[in-house]
Amino acid sequence: MTHTACAPRQHNLRADLLILIALSGVLGFSLGQNWERATPTSVEAALPYEDWHGNVRRSTWPD
Repeated sequence: MTHTACAPRQHNLRADLLILIALSGVLGFSLGQNWERATPTSVEAALPYEDWHGNVRRSTWPD
């Protein structure tokens, strides 16, 4: 019975998998940039008078 030296396996880089991951990232980014924001239907939802801490909002500037 012979003993072989323990050698680490080399990882095979699959080019098709890397291209697929890159393309899906680019596609997801472009869809995220062009996604329409949900617009609130009422003015109360658009301009809250106080935040979740209870602080009154004094600024009229948009966020």
